[in-house]
Amino acid sequence: MSGENQETKARDRFDLEQEILECWKVTTDIKLFVEQGADLKVLSDYYEQKFERLWNTFEQVVSNGKLG
Repeated sequence: MSGENQETKARDRFDLEQEILECWKVTTDIKLFVEQGADLKVLSDYYEQKFERLWNTFEQVVSNGKLG
């Protein structure tokens, strides 16, 4: 990105799609964490942030009328 922070850049439906796909990995990550005996709290916090970002992007895309 040309020096532009992802948080300040106008998000569009393509950003939304990418963030949905990133969150979809949660089931794979859970299996991996369980197999490794890792602390699921860390994974929970990580996905909390991902879903928060996804929701914020969704709200921005809807408010900007960029779903179509």
